[in-house]
Amino acid sequence: MNKLVLPSGMLAGAAALVLATAAPASAHVGVDAPDAAKGGWATLSFRVPTESDTASTTALTVAFPEGADFEYVATKTKPGWTVSKVEGTSVTWTAEKGTGIAPGEFDVFDLRVGPLPTDVDTLTFPATQTYSDGTTAAWDQPTPESGEEPDRPAPVVALADAEDGHGAHGATDAETDDDAAESEDSGGVDGWLVGGIAVLALAVGALVASLVRRGPRSR
Repeated sequence: MNKLVLPSGMLAGAAALVLATAAPASAHVGVDAPDAAKGGWATLSFRVPTESDTASTTALTVAFPEGADFEYVATKTKPGWTVSKVEGTSVTWTAEKGTGIAPGEFDVFDLRVGPLPTDVDTLTFPATQTYSDGTTAAWDQPTPESGEEPDRPAPVVALADAEDGHGAHGATDAETDDDAAESEDSGGVDGWLVGGIAVLALAVGALVASLVRRGPRSR
């Protein structure tokens, strides 16, 4: 069988083309939320890579989806970064002096929110990335129905159905605990009742045996 041998220069060029094609997609600001379910709570992990070759990422602003109305919003403590919130609107992480995400690096910012809406299948979180040279990158473009990814897509979270995700587990666990508590309570009452009847039966039996041994009284 004849072997096809390609020049090393051609192989290197092909590898470079593959890497160049994959780099833009991997460099997008994105979000992971594996526990996101309708009606539940979720931890959102925003991945922020620095695309610039000369400047560091110094701030990230994440806007909340319209109509989400989260009752609970909490950020995870991140050394070297300060957090500011606009209630019901957005969260911003800002790097302290001497801190940032250098070129060629990435970092993750965690946000805990809930309850999640029950009437939608996805949530879009537009994000704005700020660099140390003053430039910004807006990650806010919607992905069309065709599925073709835009240049700067907005981070999107897919929501699982409540019965399939963690949102419904809380109620189920609570009901199970209540049933167990009721079972324990009824078991305790039944135990006391059976024990009382047994003691009473023994007492009656002892009394009858005593009377039989004494026999009838003579007149």
